[in-house]
Amino acid sequence: MDIKNLFKAQRTYNSHLSLNDELDYYKLETRKHLEFHVKISDLANETKCFKYWKDNNNLIDMQVIFKKYITCLSQILTLGIDNNYDDITDVCVKPNDYCLSDQFLNLYIDINDLIISPSKDHYLTIFEDLLSLGITLGFTQNQIQNEFSKNMYEKVAL
Repeated sequence: MDIKNLFKAQRTYNSHLSLNDELDYYKLETRKHLEFHVKISDLANETKCFKYWKDNNNLIDMQVIFKKYITCLSQILTLGIDNNYDDITDVCVKPNDYCLSDQFLNLYIDINDLIISPSKDHYLTIFEDLLSLGITLGFTQNQIQNEFSKNMYEKVAL
């Protein structure tokens, strides 16, 4: 997937954010990583993929899931921009055979790897795993790119 335009749109959106001046670089980065954890958890919660008990009320709203997925994509792009990984232009998107629960657990591991040992390789792994999750959820590359661009345009226009 070509992600140049995603980084460009995210950079434009980020330039409109008013950051807390009292936070040093470390605290700001820590909060952004925690925010990514929270957003991934929110997405996992919405999919209900963690449930192991029978539940007759297991309805999910794919539109809500898609919006939460786009929010996660926005977060990973911001982390890439902040760490100067935004020169990545293309990410390989591959479907996998893992269940949703495994995919979310892998994302948590990926995030921890990036925090403990920041590198472009770890970042690329998170990005690939997030895009793969999108495929598992039923979203196409075009849907992801179009919704992300639309979402960023709406946020900047406000």
